[in-house]
Amino acid sequence: MVKLESSYRPEPREIRTPAALLGYQQRWCADTSQVKVMEKSRRIGLTWSEAKDSALLSSEQKGMDCWYIGYNKDMAQEFIRDCADFARFYNLDCEDIEEGEEVFGDGKDDKAIKTFVTRFASGYRITALSSRPSNLRSKQGRVILDEAAFHENLGELLKAAMALLMWGGQVHIISTHNGVDNPFNDLVTDTRAGNSGYSLHRVTFDDAIADGLYQRICLRLGKPWTKEGEIEWTESIRKLYGDDADEDLDCIPNAHREHW
Repeated sequence: MVKLESSYRPEPREIRTPAALLGYQQRWCADTSQVKVMEKSRRIGLTWSEAKDSALLSSEQKGMDCWYIGYNKDMAQEFIRDCADFARFYNLDCEDIEEGEEVFGDGKDDKAIKTFVTRFASGYRITALSSRPSNLRSKQGRVILDEAAFHENLGELLKAAMALLMWGGQVHIISTHNGVDNPFNDLVTDTRAGNSGYSLHRVTFDDAIADGLYQRICLRLGKPWTKEGEIEWTESIRKLYGDDADEDLDCIPNAHREHW
């Protein structure tokens, strides 16, 4: 009997096409907890991975609407563009981005605000809007609070968002730190202590590098990765942040000040 051997040989790891998301991004998206909290370093692409997950969710027949809340217009535009880009990449049936105004409120405090929307054939939509708590009243679906520590009225915003949980909604809270005396740090502390029942993720700058952040940056820029280059780049970023590195890169809230 002749034994036939497979001709398949796996490609060397270094030349394989990389996954779209890095490890920490994958773990965040794979977590299906109804409420999850992310304390993170700056500029690690976490919101980008959230856009991918939201596009896939809203495109499903059994999906839901997604409501993205950043603290300024630029954040809203960037998130909705990323969602639309992922929709095109995955050939999801969606409309072009709509920029317009919608009325939000409770009948007593109605106000027209600027929104950015992409709609899917499933009937669901992703909407990016401002951080006014009353905007979430009578809404259902997933709420994404981005850079939560920098919202002016985070306590009321969280209260409004949590109301969506009753009918199966989700709340995703993402932020770098902005001082010790901040509602976001209180939330992280309570969650870490097991008092809230929420899921907590933590990704420092070093965690992100260990999961391939610098390698992905090299891939994006079309430059070769080397270990020496990674060390040099890491040192340059830490030098750039200076005294703010503990908070902005290492997820250690500053005890003395709030900053933007």
